[in-house]
Amino acid sequence: MLIEKEITLLQALTGVDFVLTHLDGKKIRIKNKPGEVIKPDEIKTVEGHGMPYHKQTFKSGNLFVVFKVVFPDSLKPEQITQIDQALSTQKSKTKDVDMEVAETCHMIQYKEFHRNTHHEGGQEGGHNSDEEGEEGHGHGGRQRVQCAQQ
Repeated sequence: MLIEKEITLLQALTGVDFVLTHLDGKKIRIKNKPGEVIKPDEIKTVEGHGMPYHKQTFKSGNLFVVFKVVFPDSLKPEQITQIDQALSTQKSKTKDVDMEVAETCHMIQYKEFHRNTHHEGGQEGGHNSDEEGEEGHGHGGRQRVQCAQQ
C-alpha cells in the first residue's frame, strides 16, 4: 500500500508524527526517528502495516509513505538569520568562492515560455519579434561566434 503524505519543511527537518486511519478503521501513529531528516519525495516503509495478504488476513504487507515537502514561498530577514544560525555548519562558505565576477545574476520563477525549444536556441515562432533576423534565418541579428583553434 502506498500513501502520499504532505509535510512542512519544519517537519522534514525536525520530525514527523501523524496518525493514519487504515482502510479497516484502525488508527496507527507514524513517526520517524529523532534527528532523521526527510528529503522531498523520499519513500519510507512501515513494515507490516500495508494491505492484508489474500487468504491470509492475519498477515499484512508493508505500507509505503512518499513524503511531499511543502516549502515556504518566502522568508522574513529575521527567519533567515535564525535558520542561518541553526544550520551554520551546513552553509557553504562564501570565502571559498571567487567573488570577483563580471556580473551578478538573480533567478526568477520559471515560466513555460522560458524554454529553449528551438534547436538553435530560443523558441521557434516564439514571443519575440526579433527572431526573424537577417535574411529570415531566425538568428535575431546576432552573429555566430566560433572558438579560436589552438
